[in-house]
Order: sequence, then C-alpha cells, then structure tokens
Amino acid sequence: MNAADILLSAMDNATRPGPFEAPESLIAVIEAQSDPLQAISDWEACNELFDAIRSQFSFVDLIRVSGEPPSDQDFDKLTGLLRWIIRESADWTTGSDPRRIRLVTLFVVGQFTTMEANFWGAVPIDFRPNDELLAALERVIASMTMSFTTRGFNPPIWESEAVEQFEKADAASDWIEIAKGWRLIEDGFFPGIVIAQATQCLDRFAPERLVRAVSGLRQTAPIMSVVLSLAPNAALSLGSNSTNPHVQFATTYISVSRRANREPLGDASKKYLVEILENTSKDTPRWATWMRVFNLYPSRFPELQTPLGCVLANVNDTALQAYVDAISLHWSGQKARFSVADCLRSFRDRAEVKKRKALWNFAYQRWTSWGFGLNGTADSLTKISRCELDYALVGYAVECLDGDQRQHMIASLIEKLQTVENNWHPGITDCLSEWNAVLSEMQPLFLAINIEGTDADWIDEKPTMRLPFDPDKEAYVILKYGRPRID
Repeated sequence: MNAADILLSAMDNATRPGPFEAPESLIAVIEAQSDPLQAISDWEACNELFDAIRSQFSFVDLIRVSGEPPSDQDFDKLTGLLRWIIRESADWTTGSDPRRIRLVTLFVVGQFTTMEANFWGAVPIDFRPNDELLAALERVIASMTMSFTTRGFNPPIWESEAVEQFEKADAASDWIEIAKGWRLIEDGFFPGIVIAQATQCLDRFAPERLVRAVSGLRQTAPIMSVVLSLAPNAALSLGSNSTNPHVQFATTYISVSRRANREPLGDASKKYLVEILENTSKDTPRWATWMRVFNLYPSRFPELQTPLGCVLANVNDTALQAYVDAISLHWSGQKARFSVADCLRSFRDRAEVKKRKALWNFAYQRWTSWGFGLNGTADSLTKISRCELDYALVGYAVECLDGDQRQHMIASLIEKLQTVENNWHPGITDCLSEWNAVLSEMQPLFLAINIEGTDADWIDEKPTMRLPFDPDKEAYVILKYGRPRID
C-alpha cells in the first residue's frame, strides 16, 4: 500500500459516522493572523501555518515519504481530520467565517494531506463543499491580479526591461512576446496554495464555476497559476470550454510545452486541444501569431503536432500558409523534421486531396525561396542537407507532380549538378556548397520516386543518401568534390 492508497482508505472511512479531529493547533495560529488569506501567501507566515498542523499530525509526513501504514491511532486521527473537512465544507458560510479563518484552514489541510495526486481530485463526492463555499472559491479566482517585480534595489537593466516588455505584451495580447517573456520566468513560477486549492476544488466539484471564474481574467500570470494547478486533461478541458483567448493560450502552452509537461496527452486531452485550435484558426491574426509561438520550433511542442494536423485538414489556405511560413528552417534539425512529419502525417490522413496539394505547394514554395539559407549569406553547405519540410516536399513530389514531371526535375537537377564547376565562385568552399545544395534538392524527389504507390512513410527514419551517380565508380568526381555525406 502506498501513501495515496492510505489516504484513499482514510477518505473512505471518513464518509462514515465517527469522531472529528479538528486541526486546533493550525486554527489557533490562523486566528492570530491579522489577514489569514494574506498570511498563506507570505513565506514566513505560511511556514508557521504548516509547522502548526505538522505538530498535531506529524505522522502525515512520514506516510508521504515512506508509504508505510500509520498506527491505528494515527490512522483514526487522519480519518477524523478528513471527517472534519467534510463537515466544514458542508456547513461553511460567509457569515460564520468573516475573516476566512476556516477557509484558510481548509486550504492548508488540503495542501498538507496531498499524496501524489491533488487532494480535491482524490476525494469522494461526500466531500463536496456547499454552494456558498464553491461560490467563495469562484470569487477568489475571479479577483486574482498579479504583477512582476525585479530583484532587489538595483536589478539588472535587462531584467527591468523584460518585466516592462512582458507587462506591455500581456496588456496587448501579444502572444509572441508573451511567450518569450514567459519562457524567462516559467521554471521558477509556481501557483500559490490558495489558487491551487481553490482551482482543484472547483475543477472537481463545479467546473462550470471555474470556467466562469477565469472568463474575466486578462493577465497571463494568474491564468497560468490556475492552469498549473490542473492536470493536462483538466487544463485543456478548461481551455476548450472557455472563450477567453488568454485561457486558451495558457492551457495550450502548459499542456504541450516540453518544458512544462513531459507526459503524453491522452485521447480526451487531444480532443480538447483540437477544439481550442479549431476555435483559434477562425481568428486569422491570432492563428498567425499562435503559429509563430507554437510552430517556429515544432520540437519544443511535440504533443501539439498530431492535434494540429487534425485541425489543418479543415482550415482555409490562409491558415495553411501561416502554418508553413511559421516554421524556422535549418539544414538538419532531425527532431524538428520528425515533429513536423507527425503533424503532416495526421493532416494527410484527414485532408482532402485538394487541401493536401495546397499545403504541399506552400511548403515547396517556401523551401525553394529559402534556398538552404545560402542566398545572400556567407554560410556554406558541407553535407547533403535535410530540413523541417521534408515530409511536405515528398508530398509535393508524390501528389502535385506526375511521373514525367518528376523525371524532368531530376534531369534538370543532374544538368545543374554537372555545370556547377562551370559557374564562377568566390572560392572552393562556395563551389562545394552549391554542389551539396543541388544534391540536397534531389533527395525528396528520389525518395518520392522510390516510394510512390507503396505504403512507405514519406520521411526516412534514418538519414539515407540517394545520388544520381555511383561514388565508387566516379573517382574523378569524388576527387573534385569529395565523397558526399548526409546529416
């Protein structure tokens, strides 16, 4: 039996008649506070509160750490404490608790007795608070405001500027700058106890109140506090049921960001995510900025890719173009290639041929204009290159070109390859770079020709080099350009 099982067993017992075990030591300390709700947000005062409950129920920490069953006496005390919570949740009124002493006590007890999963997510229906208490929790969340401050009296200039820029972006709903600012602070940001407990309780017993509570919030930080208090499925459910763009953004970001959530999303979560993305796709400017946030580096948001592909299958051409244009292209980017492939594989399975051809064309145009990043730069290719759009490029060759067109393109590229040495180049490096660029252009075409009419995937699991000549039989070519290599 682990710690969570012990708590669940005590919860089950608490739903039956028996003695109560009020957290008297904790209540006494809370009563001594001038502002109990503020005290729970103050570091020193909060430590004092938890020291107080720990003094009366010290065995709870031992259960949490070791998973060892408590003594019968301690188990009865834990059951009595949970039974007290049931009574307080059912009897609480604003008039009987004007200073919110009992409310703060519930928050602390809920946080203190959490075992692996959140407390309110684990309790049975018997623990359901009355409507007046649920309404109070709704008001707590609806009235949240936060502001960021810099450290100390002489903070670094960059930090002051970052805070100012983030607050401006937040006020203007500038999703790109909000995401940039959030990445600077997200690793050290945690929801407070009040928000976490209120959020989890409402999510368990009155999710419609939680949706209503966040509907008027327009600051990223308070909404992130709510979202971080929830499991990904619950967070995405909140986002799909909310019409607040800030809530939709926060729930999406936290649920799909590799930094924030490393757990794969379940089917229900993906369904909610699709609903959020579909809603966003109807707002052209917002969709374009979301793509810049979530699709600039697709490998940062791996859990987004399959749901995004589902949505792309039904959006208009403007949204498809925004998707393609947002991706940052690089010479290799293996992780990003496969992330994009996950998205486009999902898209391909659902989209009609006309829609697929539109996206493949956008991708091909973007790729050709990119030119491996060599146009007007001092960079050079030393190997055959891949890029993030490889799956779409094979799609273009398979579905937008016929056999004759593919062969014509290959012949044209072979001719271009043969005349590389006839062009003027500033140096040998530039000549070799052009050679590798032409070979790179051939790769999607060769793969498309090899797999057409088969069930083979449109992207190589391992780098596979396909050449228009046999390097073992072209000693002079290898002497001039070196043996081809591929990333």
